[in-house]
Amino acid sequence: MERDAEVAAGTQRVFFALWPDDAVRLALAGAARKMHRVLHGRRTRDESIHLTLAFLGEVDIEEFVRLKSFPAGLLPEAFHLRLDRWDCWPRNGIGWAGPSQKPRQLAALAHNLETWLRSEGFQLDRRPFTPHVTLVRDAQYAAMPEPLAPIEWAVEELALVHSQLLPRGAQHEVIARWPLP
Repeated sequence: MERDAEVAAGTQRVFFALWPDDAVRLALAGAARKMHRVLHGRRTRDESIHLTLAFLGEVDIEEFVRLKSFPAGLLPEAFHLRLDRWDCWPRNGIGWAGPSQKPRQLAALAHNLETWLRSEGFQLDRRPFTPHVTLVRDAQYAAMPEPLAPIEWAVEELALVHSQLLPRGAQHEVIARWPLP
C-alpha cells in the first residue's frame, strides 16, 4: 500500500547494488551481530544487507524506466569478492565490512555504472567509490578486537533496488537484475 502511494506521487527511491546470495547474507549478518556487540548502534537488518554501487535517491517514473535499460554490454565478467576487513568510520558512525583488495571487475563495474548514469543525466555523489557493506549505523567508534573472518562472495549479478524509508528502517526490494557474463 505504501509503495502504491509512492508510485502515485511519481517517484521511486532507488540505488544500484550487489545483492548477496543467502550464504553470503548469513555470513554478513553474523559479522553484523558481532560488530554490534562492540559498536552498539543499529544493526543492518539481515534482509537489507548489500553493497551499494550507486545511490540515486528519488527519481521520477521516466527516469526509473531509463534505469531499467542499463546496457548489459557495460557489465564485467562475474568475479570473486573477498570481504576481509571491518572497521567503523568515526565521522558518520558507520560500521562496515569490505575488501582489502578491490577486484578489477568491481572497479570496472562501478566505473561503467557511474559513467553511464552521468551520461544519462543522473546526479551522483562525487566521493570516490569505496566498496563496503554497512553492518551497523549510529555506531560508537571503537577498534574491532579481532580481524574479520573472511567472507567469500561470488558476484554474479547487478541489482537495481527500490528503497522505502519506514519507521523501523529502510526496506529494500530488488526490482531488476542483470547477470554478469
